Amino acid sequence: MVKPPTFEVVAGTYEEFLLGYTFSSKENSLTQSFAAHDHAASVRCVAISGQYLASGGADDRIFIYDLKTRKQHFTLTNHNSTVNCLEFTDNHSHLISGSADGVLAIVRVGNWQLEKVWEKAHKGAAILDVAVHSSGKLALTLGADCSLCTWNLVKGRQAYVINLRSKCKDARSLEKILWAPDGVRFVLYGGKYTEVWSVESGGFLTQIGHKEKVTACLWMDDEMLLVGHENGEISVLNIEEGKVISSFQAHDSRVKSVGLFKKRIVSVSSNGEIKVWNRNHEELAVVDSGCRLTCVCIVPPIEVKTEENPEESVVEIELEPVETKKIKKAQVVEIVEDEDEDTPVKKKKTKQINEGQVPKKKKKKRLNPTRE
Repeated sequence: MVKPPTFEVVAGTYEEFLLGYTFSSKENSLTQSFAAHDHAASVRCVAISGQYLASGGADDRIFIYDLKTRKQHFTLTNHNSTVNCLEFTDNHSHLISGSADGVLAIVRVGNWQLEKVWEKAHKGAAILDVAVHSSGKLALTLGADCSLCTWNLVKGRQAYVINLRSKCKDARSLEKILWAPDGVRFVLYGGKYTEVWSVESGGFLTQIGHKEKVTACLWMDDEMLLVGHENGEISVLNIEEGKVISSFQAHDSRVKSVGLFKKRIVSVSSNGEIKVWNRNHEELAVVDSGCRLTCVCIVPPIEVKTEENPEESVVEIELEPVETKKIKKAQVVEIVEDEDEDTPVKKKKTKQINEGQVPKKKKKKRLNPTRE
């Protein structure tokens, strides 16, 4: 049996593609694993939760992929504008998305039913980013109206709003928000500033200025912050000291996004490069995707079910036709949402199946192994 790759890098592009590359720790190489062209406009965000991968785009749609079967699993069409941000809850129960028309939506993972919608989460202004707390009870959204909203996901309502104009040096340039691993602090970044906030104090703890515009950011641990810049440089910040402790030139063009898997750092640039680094800033692998990259997420090793391997293949159940001439009733379970309860209620109804009638199987779209 072939040893699975260390991890997989999934990137979205302006050219409407969703690209996958596997990184081999043994060979230190990146090899293309799939290319999906389901979006009709640029891919703006990607998110991963267990076996499910979600991508949102400027075509107002969210595609859900099953990484075990390598097939398109579901399509969400509840947004009417560009999907700017996506994030799963840590317990894999819900997917939260925000769009350019200010709509914030929550969908339950599994049945993919829309559970809650805030039509004007930021008074109609675009939602730039969303960050879900590790507890799954709290979420933060950053809006184009220069406000930071806190959402109570248990009660399904807004908790409070912070006006960033009076607290940040360059509120209009803020683009992203990220929770720290400790679940107490979070970082806001954009323009030439990174700001670390605390939910305990309700304000910022540290404001760090940069010579170049900040285009990507990632927590390495509770004290270290990885920052990508417009000039292609990546720097490491110490939050306690409030200064840059190291930096290196990663790309020739701006860093669009960064990712982390154990001791490996992944960076993507606007010119299409995907690179893997170690903690000593040594380049391990590089590949040119040939596209303008927009976002990236890291997929840990997942057991892939393929037709080539019978032991791991997808088992398809064939329904046999009804032999008797009499009409039989088959039990069909329908999921019905109870207005007073958070959990769906199962309701049984009957459906008649005539002689010789076989329910049609719904075909699922597979991810292409390579992009032509």
